[in-house]
Amino acid sequence: MIRKQYQKIVAAIYDPFMASLENILIKHRKELLQQTHGVVLEVGAGTGVNFDLYPDDVEVFAIEPSKPMFQKALKKVENHPNIHLYNIGIEAVLNHQEIPKQFDFITSMLVLCTIKNPVEAINLYQKLLKPEGQLLVLEHIHSTGKLYGTLQKFVNPVWRPLADGCNLTRRQDVLLKQAGFKPLTESYFTLGTDWYQAVMIKQAKDDTL
Repeated sequence: MIRKQYQKIVAAIYDPFMASLENILIKHRKELLQQTHGVVLEVGAGTGVNFDLYPDDVEVFAIEPSKPMFQKALKKVENHPNIHLYNIGIEAVLNHQEIPKQFDFITSMLVLCTIKNPVEAINLYQKLLKPEGQLLVLEHIHSTGKLYGTLQKFVNPVWRPLADGCNLTRRQDVLLKQAGFKPLTESYFTLGTDWYQAVMIKQAKDDTL
């Protein structure tokens, strides 16, 4: 009960809290999303910040496990008939009758920091992505700077419950590559912590990084 009430508070303040950061991140989101076509799975839709950025001819299946976040996103999805929104997590996609099981693109943006088992989620990305499909990634990662990285380790136990599970000490870029994803393009940039942006494909078994 307490967690549900707290999730409502997080959802209510999320957009204004993130506004200044999103003013910078939007160019990175646009760069990734405007190349999408066909059928897209958006993992962790949040409050629907990506919805305005998709091409109109793309069919998007967006999933969001948090009920309060889902309800915020519902208000934004009304203007986008090409976007279908579901209140589920990534683990439920394969068993959901209305959702395809293969996608041209999967988007993972500010998601893998929060998912309890990111390795399981990444393995599902592998299953759900078409052989020629692409994974679009925009994630904050554990800082490579010694001072900032140490600070993140120190504050992470307090930050995680306050930020509804957001983990400051994960290296999503490393996890993705270890799971068999290969970057077609990738870049790192700093906004407080380190960030990782990439377009990735499934690596062939006999391929090497």
